Amino acid sequence: MKRNANYESENLVLSVPFIVKKTKKSYIAECLDLNIVTQGRTLKEAKENITEAINLHMKSASKLGILDNELEKLGVVRKKNKLEIPDSEIVRAPIRIPIS
Repeated sequence: MKRNANYESENLVLSVPFIVKKTKKSYIAECLDLNIVTQGRTLKEAKENITEAINLHMKSASKLGILDNELEKLGVVRKKNKLEIPDSEIVRAPIRIPIS
C-alpha cells in the first residue's frame, strides 16, 4: 500500500537503504541510490555518519530546488502537492559463481 505525505506542511520520514562494509581498519557506509559514501572507525559511527550525510544531502537538495529529483531516486513520486511513498523490500538472490 502506498503512503501519502503532504508535500508542503509535513516532514517526510523515509527508510533510506544503505550498505556497510567492514574493512581492516574501518567501516564504509554507502547509499547507492543517492551516491553518498562515508566511513567510520566503528559500525555505529559509520551508520551515524551515513545518516548525517543523507540528511545534509536532502537539506541541500531542498535549498537548491532539486529535492523532487533526489526523492525520485528513492522511488518517491510527487503528485500535485502529495508525495507517494511506494512499499519496497530489499531482496537478496543466491547467485552461483564458478570459481576455478
